[in-house]
Amino acid sequence: MKKHQLIFDKIKKLLSEKFGTDLDEYEEGTHLSIGDSGIWISVDDSELTVGYGMNHRHYHYEYNDINEAVDDFFNLLTRKKRITEFYKGKYAYKSKAEIENGIGEFKELSTSLTWLFPYWKRTRTKVKIEQNLIDYARIKKEILEIKNYAQHDICAHSS
Repeated sequence: MKKHQLIFDKIKKLLSEKFGTDLDEYEEGTHLSIGDSGIWISVDDSELTVGYGMNHRHYHYEYNDINEAVDDFFNLLTRKKRITEFYKGKYAYKSKAEIENGIGEFKELSTSLTWLFPYWKRTRTKVKIEQNLIDYARIKKEILEIKNYAQHDICAHSS
């Protein structure tokens, strides 16, 4: 088992403890979402994917810092999110998800869009701020343990 998969298992255990029946598992336990919050995380052989609604970011275990994936996921849980939707007429063609950092600024998680939209219509935006899903203090110890684990080059091999 690769390090990013072990980290996913640790996150899954924490989410099960804190969210219980609000934690939904899909695709044989490799995709987790928390109720109707829009927050999700998934794992496969090569990467962790952290998402909010349609917006998501991939973190490949060889090319990306997995610690950044852990940070982004826990920030989605414990900080405010700013969701900006872009409309052409009544059609939402683009969505941008951002996470608040420690000093009140927002960092982009990702932007999703579709190519088929009435481009000739005037663009409107709708911004909503969503509060944290869980208080950082309630899961601080577990977050720090998972982050510490993510920083070390530990790999377990299954037999």
